[in-house]
Amino acid sequence: MPFSSGAGKEFIREHLRKIQPKRILDIGAGAGNMPKRYRTNGQHWTGVEVWEPYVEQYKLRSQYQVLVVQDARTVDYGEDLYDVAFAGDVLEHMTYADAQQLMAKLRRAARYVIVSIPMGNYPQGAYEGNPYEEHITNNWSPKEVEHQFGQIHDFKVTPPVGTFIFTRPEDTTKLKFAVYAISKNEEQFVERFCNSAKDADYIVIADTGSTDKTCLIAKECGATVHHICIKPWRFDLARNAALALVPADADICVGLDLDEVLVEGWREEMEKLWRSGKNTTRLRYGFDWGHGIKFAYEKTHARAGYLWHHPCHEYPIADPRTVEVIQTTDKTLVEHHPDPTKSRAQYMELLEVSVKEDPYCPRNAFYYARELTYNGRPHEAIEALKKYLAMPKTWANERCYAMRLLGKCYGEINNSHEAMQWYHRAVAEAPYTREPWFELAFASYLKKDWTTTYMAATKCLEIGRREAVYTCDPEAWGWKPHDLRAIGAYHLKMYDVAVLEGIAALAAAPDDVRLKQNLDFYKKGVST
Repeated sequence: MPFSSGAGKEFIREHLRKIQPKRILDIGAGAGNMPKRYRTNGQHWTGVEVWEPYVEQYKLRSQYQVLVVQDARTVDYGEDLYDVAFAGDVLEHMTYADAQQLMAKLRRAARYVIVSIPMGNYPQGAYEGNPYEEHITNNWSPKEVEHQFGQIHDFKVTPPVGTFIFTRPEDTTKLKFAVYAISKNEEQFVERFCNSAKDADYIVIADTGSTDKTCLIAKECGATVHHICIKPWRFDLARNAALALVPADADICVGLDLDEVLVEGWREEMEKLWRSGKNTTRLRYGFDWGHGIKFAYEKTHARAGYLWHHPCHEYPIADPRTVEVIQTTDKTLVEHHPDPTKSRAQYMELLEVSVKEDPYCPRNAFYYARELTYNGRPHEAIEALKKYLAMPKTWANERCYAMRLLGKCYGEINNSHEAMQWYHRAVAEAPYTREPWFELAFASYLKKDWTTTYMAATKCLEIGRREAVYTCDPEAWGWKPHDLRAIGAYHLKMYDVAVLEGIAALAAAPDDVRLKQNLDFYKKGVST
């Protein structure tokens, strides 16, 4: 019949509250009972009804955004298009074989399938001329439902109806993981690296000329080591050579450096993330770079369809024929434990190659300009930073970073006026981030501009959300903003504020002698 029993409806509501569906498929629309009972704002309902007279009789087109008038067994429902599919009082109207085929299609189309079906002996014939209302199968029970349709996620029998929740069948195909890296004289890292990757099916290391025990230790730890030669040197070609050496039957490739480690449970999390969508090609997850900096990482990708790009600060990019599907988690899955003594000498030359190869790439332009600041070449850095800022399609946080660097460069060449101009522009570019306010506060402190020192440090501390981006400066999130606000407040004779901020600064750096002395000094100001 076009109307269904009210039995089991509260059980359905309980599950819908958990699922919070947005796109819903209703098989056997009948009188449109499902959207009448369960519709909430913002949902999109698709109905399927085989008996055309019901369309006008029950005004079904007003109940569904999409209405398909067709036998449910012949409809193509696609894959992953719906959050929930209802099959309420439907499956008993067809043979077991037809019901199984329909359920298989619904479980591919929706995350959850909710089935209502009469329990026990419940015969029914045609109704008001509708032959599809006849019950073809009978004597259903929870055991029979599971036998016909597979594992049940949850169910409840409220006579005369049983309500059953099914989820999408898990893909039990084993995914093969390959962790791959390049190396040169990294014997201090290789054992730690291999141990962190021990759950991978393959650990592949392309060595570029080690003269220490890197290769020996790697082999002892179960890695497959290949020797490659890249001349003249560039990171992207070395990475591509390493990727080419990954066995062809690997499904997922995790690109790392030897001074990086995978966190405990990485494989389970990556596999779950990979399977969370259809045709996944890349993962995005948290990366702890060290020194208090964390950002998103995207160096785990499918075995086919990717290659590394850029001579330095290389990055895997999709082949133009690859349709990228990225799954994302905020969880940190990779940590960086670098060697602080390692030279960056080769970076400058390689970044010069990068900007010559692709002079219109903002990414290359910024990294090149930043490297000039690291190498103590402020005049060249100023020119390069301004060139970057003139480029289209740049990112506000990175533009702000470039302006902060311009402030430092002008400070280094004793042009205080220009330096302050750029710090103010940095604040205007990304006022929602702490870093430019912190830089402005510090620059103002050096100029003994106590009003701006206090104001900028106050604005800095008002920002509580720390973005997971590489432009983050850990100093802006430590004790220094409190120290700067305390100093500014003291000079403005706001002694109570100075004491409070002095306490906050000392709490974050309890061993700092100067901060303790400053706090004592502030307290004297309060008492006078």
